[in-house]
Amino acid sequence: MNGFFQLQIDEKGVSLLLSPPVGDGEKIRQAELKEYLNIIGIPYDVVALNSALCSLGEEETVLFLTPMKLSPVDEKCDIQVMADKMTAILRIYPPSAGGLPTSKAHIMELINKAKIKAGIDEKAIGMVLEQRPYCTDIIIAKGKMPTAGRDASIIYHFDTNNNSRPELREDGTVDFFKLNTLHQCTQGQVLAEIIPEKRGENGFDVYGNVLLAREVHKINFAHGRNLEISEDRLQLKSMVDGHASLVDGTVFVTDVYSVENVGTATGNIEYHGNVEVKGNVCENFSIKTEGNVMVSGVVEGAVIEAGGDIIIARGMHGQNKGRLKAGGNIIAKFISAAEVEAGGYVEAEQILNAKVSAGTTVNADAGKGLITGGRIVAKGAVNARNVGSPMGAATIIEVGMDLSAKKKLAELQKSVGEKSKTIPQMKKVLEDTTRKLKAGVKLTPDQIKNVKMVQVSLADAQKKIQEELNEIENIDKMLKNEGMARINVRGTMYQGVSISISGATMNIKNEYTFCSLIKKGADIASTTL
Repeated sequence: MNGFFQLQIDEKGVSLLLSPPVGDGEKIRQAELKEYLNIIGIPYDVVALNSALCSLGEEETVLFLTPMKLSPVDEKCDIQVMADKMTAILRIYPPSAGGLPTSKAHIMELINKAKIKAGIDEKAIGMVLEQRPYCTDIIIAKGKMPTAGRDASIIYHFDTNNNSRPELREDGTVDFFKLNTLHQCTQGQVLAEIIPEKRGENGFDVYGNVLLAREVHKINFAHGRNLEISEDRLQLKSMVDGHASLVDGTVFVTDVYSVENVGTATGNIEYHGNVEVKGNVCENFSIKTEGNVMVSGVVEGAVIEAGGDIIIARGMHGQNKGRLKAGGNIIAKFISAAEVEAGGYVEAEQILNAKVSAGTTVNADAGKGLITGGRIVAKGAVNARNVGSPMGAATIIEVGMDLSAKKKLAELQKSVGEKSKTIPQMKKVLEDTTRKLKAGVKLTPDQIKNVKMVQVSLADAQKKIQEELNEIENIDKMLKNEGMARINVRGTMYQGVSISISGATMNIKNEYTFCSLIKKGADIASTTL
């Protein structure tokens, strides 16, 4: 119970009863007591009052204030609304002998005077009138915060990771006939579902003002061909047997074009979906597709270009004219004398005399795990078991971001800044036009034409800004990962290998074993794996 004070009035004058708190109760507030005495108009000695409050122990104390004559003082109430307008506090002060107790009608009158209209707690008011908890904060009105609600979301029923590496066997090799990096689907299969948005409930403050719940965001499927949306707009289904993928938030399903071999019987293949070759791709032939390419046999001196992944179960004999180019990942048993370019990673047990470029990593650490001859370039890392050869085969390994990407980032940032300056101006023109139309102003044909041109220009500028922001984000991510650029050697890196890490270069003159080569300052240093 809190400490409290009470006036005592008799023939000698006015005294003040000071009651200490009980248990964990709050002490008497000096400022509150002084304000109470000032409102009633009772003079007092400030020093004596402060001293009495400071020396108040566990027993009640009576402090004489003034010999003035005073009529009995009724029980008093004070209501304060907190700064956030979400809580109203009632404090009640005891009457002197002969003073009247407060009533519910009086409390309600104070509530109305304070303009409190919502969240009034009748039970709390009843408790105050029954128990009379003096000098104590009692919440008699409480607002309600709006609930958060829930934005709509999408659940995907297929593996959306387009960069998963094939799993290693227990012996450290990869089963290139069971790569499972393509996500098969069947006709009628539900690939994605929308969990609908749920609007939050509005709240209110004690003054009755409505606190609006935040707007929740709806969501729609973004998808390519071979997909249909259910009648309730909540499910996305495949219309064909094929392979599903998620690219920048858009679901794609590509059907499969399957052949035994690519050679004189088929000629060159150009296709929009996935291509499956059950046998080999013969010398001088080509496959070009927007989807993925899966070859169960060998690729010999051929060209394969894919928008997605390229998977070659038995490997590639490039014969110094074969070429692989993939927007996604390239996985092969081995790569020999070929030119290879991947937007994602490149995975092979052996890379021999090849030119390889990867947007993320080059991995040759399974099986024999050998890179020898040629040039290997990766923006992330190169992971290999052995690099070069005891005979000193000329091998070049380069990892890390190039300067052209940093230059491109600066150009994009400048472009976004310049375009962003024009957006407010165009929006103001459209807002002014909207106000005129609402006011009944008729526009001339030239004005209408000009407004339409501004609308088109605004939409075009916003679209280009978003595209450039997406590109900035991608480059920024790569730059942040630049510190991760490294060459991991799980066996031996031989003499004759030339390496470059984020601009720092070194020719290997002494063998390195089981280590990680990183850029340290302007030089290259080795650390343990």
